[in-house]
Amino acid sequence: MSEEQSISPDVKEEAVTQDENNVPISRLNEVINERNNLRDAMQSLKSQEEAKHKADLVDQEKWQELNTELSKEVDNYKPYKEKWESMDAKIRETALFKLPESKREKFSSVDTEVLLDIVQEFADEESKVNPPDRQGTVPTQAITDWTDMDAVNRRRNWGAILESYIKR
Repeated sequence: MSEEQSISPDVKEEAVTQDENNVPISRLNEVINERNNLRDAMQSLKSQEEAKHKADLVDQEKWQELNTELSKEVDNYKPYKEKWESMDAKIRETALFKLPESKREKFSSVDTEVLLDIVQEFADEESKVNPPDRQGTVPTQAITDWTDMDAVNRRRNWGAILESYIKR
């Protein structure tokens, strides 16, 4: 009876494959930081190069070329300026519309950011509404005969009915 039986597990083992594209997160962060630093350095070099070019034109007294370059730059920014001004005007208009009429003229010359803060404060003050005087209170009159009440009034006045028994 002491036969030894060899039990072989019936489990299939999958071959573990190593994905060669796995990169430790620390190394990934290092590469990303290095890339960001190089991008910042490249942008600063470009801006320095443009400034140097403009300074060279001023030194060489080539005002015409400098003027044309700067006017092209200004022309590139004009659509953005117009778009920003129209958006700012719309935001101001809606913000002033939310103010009470008596305050609109007073705050019409304020910066847009400050105006939005003022409108938010007015909205916060309006949202704070005091509850009615009797809200959350139990009526003080004693209920004498609750048997004549319908079910709705009995449910509504149940706290007063209970108090009438406690006071006796």
